[in-house]
Amino acid sequence: MSHQEQNFEKPEDEVGAISTGFEIPKWIKFTVSIVSISLVIVCMVCFGVYLKAPQEFASPKDLGLSGIFMFSISALFIVWVPWSNLGVRISKIGGIEFTDIVQGQASEHAEELSYLEDRIEYLETKVKENDELAVLMDPPREIALKELLIKFLQQYSEWAFSPARIRVWGSKQQGFSSLASYEHPLIRSSLQKLVSEGKLETRVSKKGNTLYRIPLP
Repeated sequence: MSHQEQNFEKPEDEVGAISTGFEIPKWIKFTVSIVSISLVIVCMVCFGVYLKAPQEFASPKDLGLSGIFMFSISALFIVWVPWSNLGVRISKIGGIEFTDIVQGQASEHAEELSYLEDRIEYLETKVKENDELAVLMDPPREIALKELLIKFLQQYSEWAFSPARIRVWGSKQQGFSSLASYEHPLIRSSLQKLVSEGKLETRVSKKGNTLYRIPLP
């Protein structure tokens, strides 16, 4: 095993901490179900008794049975809905982890804005110079990058990658050295376009960074 492979951290390891399926333990399901069903039965019995003799018994509303009934039904709903099948994810969000996620996402947005500002300034300069040919030189470069990214992610489809990892680690892999020649913001924007085209899907790392991969079958 090469030194490079020893230092390679699989992106799934990043993803695992934040995208684990939300599964409620069975013992909690059964405990909540027993308590909730018992309360629902008690409430229904009290409602029935009150309807038969409203003058002799206190109103269920006065006893707060309506709230208990709705709470019990809600509890049953929460524990038995297959949240993981619906795509709901849960993670241990502590103060530090939450801060890391916010900082990671804020860093991504700041970088994107900086890149857009640079591109606008570049285009304004070219328009002033009336150099239309130079303005049109970037699209072919982006097309080539998108093709290269698809090829790279297909070859390493087992993992999800951040733009930085694609540029740094990917450029060291055989056949993908040209990735180092592309700017990080351009790689990110190209990945985002591929997502909008349905060719890639995203994950979120434990630090809040967006990871990209080929869609799973």
